[in-house]
Amino acid sequence: MATATEKGYAAAKLDELEAAPLIAPGATDDGRRRFDVRRTLDITAFGVQAFTAPSGVDVVREHDELAFDDTPGQEELYLVVNGAATFEIDGEEIETPAGSLVFVKPEAKRKATAKEDGTRILAIGGTAGKAYEPAPIEAVEAFAAYGKGDYQTAVEKYLVVVDLRPKDAVARFNAACFLARAGRPDEAFEHLGKAVELNERIKELMAGDEDLDSIREDPRFAAIAK
Repeated sequence: MATATEKGYAAAKLDELEAAPLIAPGATDDGRRRFDVRRTLDITAFGVQAFTAPSGVDVVREHDELAFDDTPGQEELYLVVNGAATFEIDGEEIETPAGSLVFVKPEAKRKATAKEDGTRILAIGGTAGKAYEPAPIEAVEAFAAYGKGDYQTAVEKYLVVVDLRPKDAVARFNAACFLARAGRPDEAFEHLGKAVELNERIKELMAGDEDLDSIREDPRFAAIAK
């Protein structure tokens, strides 16, 4: 398919897009799939992706969009393309059949559970007052390698991301996770410590991330997490 850069436009069908790789090694496949619409269509001005899931599965997993830096966080607009879902936003449930639009502010905790098989939701996001910054291609390649269990490649790809974004706390944290998986604890602690220096909220991510289990009993972990 031609990109917008080549022809001035790009077109695709949601139900024909290739699903992104699963990125949780060893995780149970619950049938949920993510589709990288932004990268497929070569969009650079805003974030957009799609999710599909069978009935009973969270098509949008629980999260908020509070940023790990000084920006206000990302606003998100969800469109239920087909099927139906129950959104839960800050404890309030909203029934959303196909065609429904749901706008969520950054600080609100949200998730959406599919009520029908094949429920598909399009998510569009951006940060008010801030230009959109697409993730480097190396980040995508790193997560693809991670999903295949190739942790050494994931590390090498993601260290490029860190070089490009040295003050990005989440980038540092992800690098630490990949390094821990790759059996490189000293480097993992270096990036983990820097991530916490950049933003104390990284400690929240440290608490339950399985990628860090191999270094969790090391005294250096407790020192960083305290």
